[in-house]
Amino acid sequence: MSLGRIDLVILDLDGTLYSSTATTLGAVERAVKALNERHGLAVEQPSNEEILSGVGMTRREFAEAVFPELPERYYDDMDDLIWHWERELVTGGRGSLFPGALDALEDLKASGHTLAVATNAGTGYMDHILDYFDIRRLFAEARCAGTEGTTDKRDLLELITRSLNRDPAESVMVGDRRSDIDAADRAGAHSIGCTWGFGSRDELAGADLVIDDFGELEGAVEALGAPPGDVRPARPGDRA
Repeated sequence: MSLGRIDLVILDLDGTLYSSTATTLGAVERAVKALNERHGLAVEQPSNEEILSGVGMTRREFAEAVFPELPERYYDDMDDLIWHWERELVTGGRGSLFPGALDALEDLKASGHTLAVATNAGTGYMDHILDYFDIRRLFAEARCAGTEGTTDKRDLLELITRSLNRDPAESVMVGDRRSDIDAADRAGAHSIGCTWGFGSRDELAGADLVIDDFGELEGAVEALGAPPGDVRPARPGDRA
């Protein structure tokens, strides 16, 4: 991919901007209990590892992966219950933005970058996180799988770049899962993997750059947009 100034920075939500481990685990536990009581079912509580492996998936993909024995007719009910408890736990202070996230967003915006969000979450969840933590003001665009009716994050990236009239080659997707990196590649955008979320460094191996801290993000964005031959110092999270 040819290099040019990175104008548009698109960020994932869960595992990238928002630390959702506590709220996701707590919401699923409560939702399973409520679903069993409501319908007389005996759905087993998934392990923490099983739950967290589904973060970053669409709501339907999450249900299929985490509750493989759950009949499809209960998917919507389970989704509604999880969302109810996520909202309650976020409002109760169980979740937080990752350290340095707000400063990094404000620095990028101040330096002239356009910011956007692309997430596989539902509409209500995305809106609640953006509004509860008062970060919607920083983004020119926020798109989610729930609103757009897609299971492919590439669709969200293409919608964002078209809506903002930006060249995908001058855009970068920042995310913590392989699906973020793959979506960027297929959309013709750059990618930055972040290791503080749910994906391992190995999972992010296909990213243009991998960073370990929000403090490295602005430098990574600048490095991707550097003119050919512009020598820059190595950064701790840069992928060889």
